[in-house]
Amino acid sequence: MPYVSAFDRTQVMMCSWDSFVDPESIARLIEAFVNSLDLIKYGVKEAAVEGRPSYDPKGMYKLYIYGSRKGIRSSRKLSESCRVNLEVKWMMGGVKPDFRTISDFRKDNIDSLKKIFHEFNQRISGAVEWGFSSVDGSKFLANNAKDNNFTKSKLDDRIKWLNAHTDEYLRILKEMDEQEEQEVTPEKFTREVIEEKLKEAQERLARYEGYRKMMEETGVSQMSLTDADARLMKNKNGFAVAYNPQTAVDSETHLIRDFEMTNQVTDHGMLASTMEGIREATTGGILEAVADKGYENSEDMVKCLENGIIPHVIMDDGKGGDEIEIPYVESDADTSSTTAEELKKAFMQGRFRKRTKK
Repeated sequence: MPYVSAFDRTQVMMCSWDSFVDPESIARLIEAFVNSLDLIKYGVKEAAVEGRPSYDPKGMYKLYIYGSRKGIRSSRKLSESCRVNLEVKWMMGGVKPDFRTISDFRKDNIDSLKKIFHEFNQRISGAVEWGFSSVDGSKFLANNAKDNNFTKSKLDDRIKWLNAHTDEYLRILKEMDEQEEQEVTPEKFTREVIEEKLKEAQERLARYEGYRKMMEETGVSQMSLTDADARLMKNKNGFAVAYNPQTAVDSETHLIRDFEMTNQVTDHGMLASTMEGIREATTGGILEAVADKGYENSEDMVKCLENGIIPHVIMDDGKGGDEIEIPYVESDADTSSTTAEELKKAFMQGRFRKRTKK
């Protein structure tokens, strides 16, 4: 039996880019939506008249919305899509921003991105049926090396090390003063070298002690010199100075319903705040959120339930749930209702058993 015939790759075609995109493609919906926006309303500045031309912000918003719909999360993969994905090439008009440009655009326009995502979800909400929200965090590297990030313990260690080296330099200088002939001293330990190292150590010591004092006065647990809001946190490659953005993705449409840029080192206690925007945009009905065990936090899950959000959080192995105390409120709760208000009433009356294990 012969194989299905393939086309001749060398044949010449006369067609438009528009013919490559299916009439029902989500790319056309995103294209029409973003083109209808008045970006000035979202705080987007007009392109500068002088200097190197910048990328059209509408194209960048299209790229991010398309990426959220197709599960393309990283800036590198979005950049690759601009080169190999026909739908993306059609939306972008053939321009190919590199991953740093895409990443910088997100960092510089986080507020407008969030507003536009919400607006897109509201526009299509009548045409789709939302499922539950899957919440997760990601570690995005900051523009800050680990050597420029300090904790109190890290500063204490460096101050201790510098104090020891300062004492050693002073000891060597004293011995040199007592020596009648400096020729017996190795070249690398000349007076000039030691004095220079002593000066450098004292300057670094003063700088680190200043950082330590500033941390005590402000009450912060970490300090990053280049990117002040970034924090040292654990990722798949060990530890890095990064941010921990929280994203809520709909289970049915795979659209990002909300996201929140944070510098919290772990995901503990972030479920309710990540779902807050979805709660505000959704009137009446009960919402459900799914998260891994990194989100296990009793107070946070109570806050979810009080706001009509049922949290499904994976518990640690062998742990069946949490015992918590909540104030009892007398009310006539309708336990058969699916409204957020009735869920809160039932919760405050203890009319159902709180389950947090998925």
